[in-house]
Formats: sequence, structure tokens, C-alpha cells
Amino acid sequence: MGHDWRDDLQQHVRGGVEQVERDADTFFKIDVPALLSWQFTAEDARQIHQPTLYVGGTASGPWFSEVRTLMPDWLSQPEDVAIQGADHNLVATHPEVTSRVLTEFISRHPISQ
Repeated sequence: MGHDWRDDLQQHVRGGVEQVERDADTFFKIDVPALLSWQFTAEDARQIHQPTLYVGGTASGPWFSEVRTLMPDWLSQPEDVAIQGADHNLVATHPEVTSRVLTEFISRHPISQ
């Protein structure tokens, strides 16, 4: 999210920095180990037959770029949306665009299908 993440988050989410600081212990002791132990392979992805959407920011960094390049290989016709200028914190910094992208996707692919 960059070296200015505190300023960016505080600008978009009142109390966001304080919440991050309160949750840091849980994030590093519980969430990160769980994420690092989780395995998701191309074979797992081939089991997904529902429409999929990958939303990311153009400023999200190399790891997310690598994930973005895997999606067309792993999933059947994923929709890919890159939000210009957004980083990993795109929900907070670009809420209107993110909301529109999600709403349009859900409208095209209602659960009833």
C-alpha cells in the first residue's frame, strides 16, 4: 500500500489507522500464518465453474501482477478489471469505482443462474 499508507487510509477511512494498529497482532499471529499455509492450485481452480472476477489496482505491485497473469490460465474466462492508479487498498481509496465494478459483475451474473 506504499509508505504513505497511514495518510491514505486516514483520508478515506475515519479511524482506519487505529483499527489497523488494533488488529495488527491478530493479523500477524493468525491471518498471515493461515494465508501462508493455504494451498490453491491450478487443479483447484479448474473445479470452479462459476463466473469469476479479478479486481486489482494498476499500482498494486509485482505479486498482484503475477496473480493477475495466472487467472486466465487457471480459471475459465475470468473477468479482469484493473482500476487505474489504485493499489492493494483500492476498496478504501477507490470505493465508487470498486462498487460499480462489483455491481455490474453481479448484475451480469445473478446467483439465480
